[in-house]
Amino acid sequence: MADINLLIQSAIPWVLYIFAILGAIVCLMQKDLLRMAVLTSITGFVIAAIYQVLLAPDVALTQAVVGAAIVPTLVALTVLKTREEPVSKEEGDS
Repeated sequence: MADINLLIQSAIPWVLYIFAILGAIVCLMQKDLLRMAVLTSITGFVIAAIYQVLLAPDVALTQAVVGAAIVPTLVALTVLKTREEPVSKEEGDS
């Protein structure tokens, strides 16, 4: 029973590492910037979970607030504010 617990405790960080790396790769492959901001948030939560598993709760809390909430929100707001309206044919001819 102790061997199973040790195996689970050592496997959890590796599973989180894989999720964080895959989340970052999927985030980089996105064409839509709003979708990228959401995936950045998910990756930030996974990184916060990694810090929590590695017994750094203060860093995990900071990562959850900054990396998973504030930065993606600011990126999404910036994308929404800087998007250009599509130009119709009638407006483009003049």
